[in-house]
Amino acid sequence: MRRSGILLHPTSLPGGRGCIGSIGSTARDFIRFLAQAGQTVWQVLPLVPTDDSGCPYNSTSAMAYNTRLVDLDDLTGDDFACLLSYNDFLDEPEPERRDRVEFATARQFKDAKLRIALSRLKTSNHFNADAVRSEFADFCAKNAAWLDDFTLFDTLQNVRPEGPLWSNWPKALRDREPSALAAARVEFKDEIELRKFGQFVFYKQWMKLRSVASQYNIKIMGDVPIFVSYNSVDVWANRKYFQLNAEGKSESVAGVPPDCFAKEGQLWGNPLYDWKVLAESGYDWWLKRLGALATLVDIVRIDHFRGFAAFWSVAATEKTAINGHWVKGPGLDFFKAVAKAYPNLEIIAEDLGIITPDVEKLRKDAGFPGMRVLQFGFPLDNANDHHALHMHTQDSVVYCGTHDNDTTIGWYTSLDEAQRDRVRRYLAIDGNEIAWQLMTAALSSVADLCILTVQDIFSFGTDARMNVPGIAKGNWAWRMLYNVAPWSTTRLRGLVELYGRAPEQQGDKNTASYDSLS
Repeated sequence: MRRSGILLHPTSLPGGRGCIGSIGSTARDFIRFLAQAGQTVWQVLPLVPTDDSGCPYNSTSAMAYNTRLVDLDDLTGDDFACLLSYNDFLDEPEPERRDRVEFATARQFKDAKLRIALSRLKTSNHFNADAVRSEFADFCAKNAAWLDDFTLFDTLQNVRPEGPLWSNWPKALRDREPSALAAARVEFKDEIELRKFGQFVFYKQWMKLRSVASQYNIKIMGDVPIFVSYNSVDVWANRKYFQLNAEGKSESVAGVPPDCFAKEGQLWGNPLYDWKVLAESGYDWWLKRLGALATLVDIVRIDHFRGFAAFWSVAATEKTAINGHWVKGPGLDFFKAVAKAYPNLEIIAEDLGIITPDVEKLRKDAGFPGMRVLQFGFPLDNANDHHALHMHTQDSVVYCGTHDNDTTIGWYTSLDEAQRDRVRRYLAIDGNEIAWQLMTAALSSVADLCILTVQDIFSFGTDARMNVPGIAKGNWAWRMLYNVAPWSTTRLRGLVELYGRAPEQQGDKNTASYDSLS
């Protein structure tokens, strides 16, 4: 089935309070835009908590939610028993730049308002307050398996004098002695409850957003990084599943060898899994992780898929990823367990980087589409490069560029004239509208799914780039300045229809009429 979608992380949406995009009304407007433009997929980056750098691939939890994304305006409505009023926003900070997210400001502002909202919920006489209190209690009960550990961990990170790194905590807390955990839950019960409330608000708002997406036949594609952060509740609460020493320290860490992104490779520093122990558990932790994500999204993109065939192991003492070595991963056995647990879960394999025949075989045996990135197909030094348009296959997802690439205009501008000439000759274009011309090529691909970026739709340059791999600062902060509702959709829908990717061309019937969308 031929489909088309757009990649845009909610942090980049316009609107919302606290110098960051949100999952409120502007996100719902974006879904309506997708439907108008003939799109059927919205791809987001991981929705997990981040630090003040905003990196969604460096989180304290693989299952919790990023409460910076909650929409405060929604808390003024009846769905949340009018827990906030617009007077509560009089101290809203002014952003330094409206085209950049300010993650620290967002955290401070939204945490303060969530604290006010929770306080009011406890005593509210609003007609819907009892229902909200009941929903909150039900959410906490149903998600206790991950929620209790995460909210305790997050609290301890903020109150312990030793700092947020769990391996530096007193031994009783570091090693999770039951009496120490119980005492901490009592001592910090108010802070723990606040964090549970923030998670509840995100979940309730996201479920509303997902309902709107379903109404317009939009599937949401989420993202699951293969590795988790060392300083996370996942490692602290599940040390047996990771390659750690007796003190909980990593002896070897994850990365990737040198490639076109980084000459010294990328030293990620994530702890490596003990796949033998995970297999003996029936991959229990991983299945719970995927199950948690499956409650939020319809499609899962597995980042760094090749790590399931073999992963790059680097000694923790190394300064770069050059001196690593490949270690065999869990292979097809893991994906058989996933298929058994979630037979209807749609999965996409991010198979970029150094792809060897065993990785390709694993992807095909698992039945997952891979990824093709047109920017990687130029210059055509190798006419048989599988990223080149003429080498695509149906079982793939085509991009002009991903969140790790420059925008199409930025990429094209960075090429020398000989390379640009080769691009123009290959695509039979003049290059004057390179973003739209490359998007047209992507939509024409035989790949079943095409994912475009908002940056290319608006022909933005390098300033709108989301991430530069291997660079620690200045990423993830790009934000739109446009309102979603007035966007022109005619040109994009025309291309989608021209190349047979419109939903009605697949026999899909939306519950909402495209002609009536506003």
